[in-house]
Amino acid sequence: MKRAQQFWHANRNKLTTTKRASLVALAVITLAFIWAMASQKQANAASNVFSIKGIGKSGYISKFLDNYTIGNSGIFEYLGNIGIGTAAPQAKLDVLGNVRIEGTGSALVFPDGSVVHNRAELIGPQGPAGPQGPAGATGPAGPTGPTGPQGPAGANGVGHAYVASNSSVTLGGSDAVVASVTVPLGSYLIFGKAALENFDSSNQFANCVLSTDSGTNDQTDVFLAAAGNGGAWQSVSVQAALSVGGTITMTCNTLNGTANNSELTAIAVNAIN
Repeated sequence: MKRAQQFWHANRNKLTTTKRASLVALAVITLAFIWAMASQKQANAASNVFSIKGIGKSGYISKFLDNYTIGNSGIFEYLGNIGIGTAAPQAKLDVLGNVRIEGTGSALVFPDGSVVHNRAELIGPQGPAGPQGPAGATGPAGPTGPTGPQGPAGANGVGHAYVASNSSVTLGGSDAVVASVTVPLGSYLIFGKAALENFDSSNQFANCVLSTDSGTNDQTDVFLAAAGNGGAWQSVSVQAALSVGGTITMTCNTLNGTANNSELTAIAVNAIN
């Protein structure tokens, strides 16, 4: 500092005004530099900051790929809209993919102030059922199922017919056999028919009965009307379902007067098992 002052006083009269002004400015700068250097403290620490490098694409918000490298993130900004997973956001927040909300008290808050905490609140209560729609078209027929088990055997049908016939039997007040047949033990449907002719032209009843070895089973009456010269014809039929074996007989008689059994009289016995 003293040397600068001595230099100044020794040479001030030798300098022009312009040179004198330049030297004054230089002296001021020199003094400022000396003062600044005198006020600095030496730092003995080495720098640990490295250069940050990387490259990005317009619109994408950057992220650190590692400690010193920057690259694109999955967040995109366009005209104030933020897109996650999309580079064309259509709203303030546009997410391509699922959105998960979790944590106590987390909810969706709508512009009207309503808050939804779960799916049930979002859907709301179920409304009433609507009217039933028209029936759909009939679908195709399914495959045929397997054949079921065979059922029990049914009863036998007619196995054999036993037929007996007779004619020209005169009927009076006692039974006369008009037909008979012998059958083996079994169950039968028995049908008998006799054609009767009024013989003496009197009003009379005729009666025909089916009988077996064990007793009488069925009988039928027929009215024979009088005729001037006789010859009035009537027929009588009897039937029974029997479990028998042996002789089956059809007998007829008249309660008043006489009659002829001059037409075919038969018993047809049909075996059912």
